[in-house]
Amino acid sequence: MNTKTLVKRKVLVRQAMIAAIYAVLTWMIPSLSYGPIQFRISEVMTLLAFFNPEYIVGLTVGCAISNLLSSLGMIDVVVGTLASFLALTAMSKIKNIWIASLMPAVFSILIGLEIVFVSPEPVSFILVTAQIMLSEFIIVTVLGVPLFKNLMKNSTFKNLIY
Repeated sequence: MNTKTLVKRKVLVRQAMIAAIYAVLTWMIPSLSYGPIQFRISEVMTLLAFFNPEYIVGLTVGCAISNLLSSLGMIDVVVGTLASFLALTAMSKIKNIWIASLMPAVFSILIGLEIVFVSPEPVSFILVTAQIMLSEFIIVTVLGVPLFKNLMKNSTFKNLIY
């Protein structure tokens, strides 16, 4: 087997592992992972896209798999995954981790719109979107950035994610 094939397999396995970890972390606490108030622990992983755009694939697939259990159904698989993909892509292009960490909150506007359109009862777009934005900000920026800054001091972790 040539080197190119081994590298492709390594990337594929890494992305599959990232997708699986994201999905399991989301499914661990479903009451916090779905709905207008979300504190998905898995969202801290979105910062991987800041360090290496390769992770966009695994994180996007992980989000899609996670959203299969959403009470909103297939629309959440599509819209939620699109919001994550757009946030991850933006994060991978921004050079400042603090600014990049805000992208999941910014793109959660799509999730707010989704909830407003599919909710059987009248829902305030501003309230729902603000709740999701706040939860994304807390998980990714407030908790995630310091966590990753600390992890990046560890050379083993650094070598693992690059």
